[in-house]
Amino acid sequence: MQSKFRILFITIIINCLLSIQLIGYSQVNDTVKVVVLSVNDQHAKIDNYGQFKALVDKIREENKYVLLFAAGDNFTGNPIVDMYEDRGYPIIDLMNDLDFNATAVGNHEFDYGQQILAKRIQQADFPFLSANIKDNSGRLKFKPYEIIKLDNGIKVGIFSAIQLGSGGIPDSHPSNLRDLTFTDGIEELRKFGGLRDSCDIFIALTHLGFEKDIELAGAMPQLDLILGGHTHTLTKPAHNANGVTIMQSGSGVRNLSKVTLFLVNNSIVKVMPEMLSISSFKESDKEINRKLEVYNDNKELNHVIGNCTNKLSGSDELGSMMTDAVTSLESVDIAFQNEGGIRIDYLNVGPITIKDVYKLDPFGNEVILIKMKAREIKSLIMNAYKDANNDNDLQVSGLTYTIITDNNKNAVDVDMRLPNGRKISKCRQYNVGLNSYIASSYKFEHKDPGKSLFITTAQTLINYLTDKKEVDYSGVKRVFVK
Repeated sequence: MQSKFRILFITIIINCLLSIQLIGYSQVNDTVKVVVLSVNDQHAKIDNYGQFKALVDKIREENKYVLLFAAGDNFTGNPIVDMYEDRGYPIIDLMNDLDFNATAVGNHEFDYGQQILAKRIQQADFPFLSANIKDNSGRLKFKPYEIIKLDNGIKVGIFSAIQLGSGGIPDSHPSNLRDLTFTDGIEELRKFGGLRDSCDIFIALTHLGFEKDIELAGAMPQLDLILGGHTHTLTKPAHNANGVTIMQSGSGVRNLSKVTLFLVNNSIVKVMPEMLSISSFKESDKEINRKLEVYNDNKELNHVIGNCTNKLSGSDELGSMMTDAVTSLESVDIAFQNEGGIRIDYLNVGPITIKDVYKLDPFGNEVILIKMKAREIKSLIMNAYKDANNDNDLQVSGLTYTIITDNNKNAVDVDMRLPNGRKISKCRQYNVGLNSYIASSYKFEHKDPGKSLFITTAQTLINYLTDKKEVDYSGVKRVFVK
């Protein structure tokens, strides 16, 4: 009798152990991988798209569930795209070829104007997302969020917000933002926190900047992942804030952020972030490369207009050349150029083409002439320094200046001198040339509202280089902080 009970007991134990093993086996087999890829701040840099496509295709071959996102600023920075007959279309065409799932709206999405942006959105096979933009005209219909349902039932919720500058608007020309209302990005995203209950993976696709992404992670710990843009940060290694993984892939389609999410029973159990190099990937898609050859075959942009006798590096040298082009206009005494509008790091020795100019200055800003006295010019310099977090922001032609600071690096005065070394006159009015972005976005004293000279800063530089034929700005520095 006892042996029967013993056999029955052993049988029960064996069955329990088998059940546990089967449950464990089932859980292992129920583990699902979802790969989330993202780029940010592409700025129309399309030359690596052959490698980009080949890399994404390889990842898709190796993984069943792959999502691809862009975190804003797809436009502005490559004249091949920016000056294309249908402005901006090439980057949308290529993003369609790569089957992007969504993009955030970045500040440079507005650079071509709302009418062109609306057309680009219509041509895209993916949505443009932003929760903190209200379009009062109905021209632009940005979705605040998207829920993507994979064929295994997993739901991916993704929402977005755009950065706001000190004026309460994104960093774009104010004339491109008419009829749009903007609200604080983090506060707006928090209103959508309830999406967490409607999805298995919860992602913020932002164009707020890295520091704001960290702030967002603190405000919304229910997020699984933040894919950010705007500050061109390369998160290598990935950053974790408040338990939320934050990724940014730098800029210019050089890197691809890859986050592999492991889910069991539709719950994330592991997050594995990586940063992959697009530019060093050895394979390249032939069909994409054929398209690139067509897009890059623009003879007008390759026209040589001048020659650089020494390499020009950094904002001091490049900014001095750009502002000298503006003061070459007969009516301009002094010119300023914001450093954020200097979009390349250097010009090599040798020929300078029209394409080089548009890479350097891609925004299409007009020259605005404002009559200003010394105290008004000083207010422009000091406010720009303050808004740049106590850092110089304005390159200059027609004078040199030194910002005098206190022990906390706050500007207390500006010493401004003419090219002959004399101090700027306190009584005289000077004709100051500003690009239209500075004129409309920067805070400074000026009684004169200003007037357009109906020429872009890029065109002034093209004319200047054509006339000068050779330029050398190596070692030129006109702005100092003391």
